[in-house]
Amino acid sequence: MDAIVQFIRNFLCCIKDLGLFSSSFLYDPSFTARFYKFPSPFMSKTTPLEVLISISQLYAAISCTLSGVKLIYSEGVAKLMRLSAVADVFSKLLDESGSVGAKEENNTKTLIKQEKDKEISKRPAKQVTKQIISSSLLQEADVAMQNTFSGICVLTIGISFFWLFGNSLHITEAGWIGGLPALIHALTAAELALVPLLYLMLKTASKSLKMSDKIASINVKYADKKMKELREKESVEVLFNHDNYTTWINPTWSPFWTKPGMAHSAALDIMAGEKLLVKESEKIEKQISDKLKTEENMVLLDHDQSRALAVAAHTHRMEGYREYLYFVLNFIAFYGYMLGVLTYYFDNEKDQHYIVQQLKLGYTNMEADWGGNFAGDLMWTIEPIVIFASPFVMKRYVNRVSVKKMKKD
Repeated sequence: MDAIVQFIRNFLCCIKDLGLFSSSFLYDPSFTARFYKFPSPFMSKTTPLEVLISISQLYAAISCTLSGVKLIYSEGVAKLMRLSAVADVFSKLLDESGSVGAKEENNTKTLIKQEKDKEISKRPAKQVTKQIISSSLLQEADVAMQNTFSGICVLTIGISFFWLFGNSLHITEAGWIGGLPALIHALTAAELALVPLLYLMLKTASKSLKMSDKIASINVKYADKKMKELREKESVEVLFNHDNYTTWINPTWSPFWTKPGMAHSAALDIMAGEKLLVKESEKIEKQISDKLKTEENMVLLDHDQSRALAVAAHTHRMEGYREYLYFVLNFIAFYGYMLGVLTYYFDNEKDQHYIVQQLKLGYTNMEADWGGNFAGDLMWTIEPIVIFASPFVMKRYVNRVSVKKMKKD
């Protein structure tokens, strides 16, 4: 829904920038007065086109504000508190037992089971389980920190849209809600908030490409290799590390601390946390133990799994390229809208600094303001089109890769 409204809002802004359909009712304030009479002398100049733009801007203000709050609290701070509680329980279990899965009811039946179950693979499986859980907790904590930071930026942009909404209705022209200076301050705050978001786009793109390379490397390294061959080359800790576990051993793994609903509960009951953590660790241990018990001549990563990894690698690569495209679109929008702020603060063209003139690309203030604003509106019109089209393009591309892989095999 957000992408649809973004497309409508910026498409309408492009129409206004270019003056398209200038002879239609879209530019006629009297047509607006048929439905509602805004106060004179400023708001009464509002055209139907500006009303439509203002509605979409108000939606953006509400949507971005709510999304920012959600990112900061539910997917950020609350999740960090939840992960901290899980980490405390995890540390407690390690201190008490030396491995996660060993924390059970201290009864005779359990002790007998532990004495009988002394296979060679038992201890390595527990050690690997500990590493997998530790890596997962650290990754989720990193995501939660990033969500908090992103939420602050999105919230700032959402608040700034309120002044854009007021400007479309000529409220700022009337001197209300701070007037034009407040609008420029709001745009400045939005521009500053966009800077870290642009960095995160680059970071996400790079991460997707690295993940693609990592999956492709795992596929080449383990595909059609027998267990005996792999055990001779690598230790259990390397063979069944977190990356391998989440990539091809159990790609659908979703522990309780990663689920969105769990993040809403910041506090974690110790007893409940221990039970959930022990249950999760036992599942991992069982999977690792089963893999370690695999016959030496058995292939660890079969053809079907190899094809799935090839598809996953190409999918991540396409996602990385898409993120770079998002960065380009948003950087142009950022630069374009920045020119409007720049021409406001440096309105005297005769005394402008050389750097300001270069940033304007040699254009006059009026040309830079209009051109920058149109570039921003155009880029943010194209972005939702990419959002809509990318799933279909990626699906078609991945299907083609999958067919080629099957024919090759």
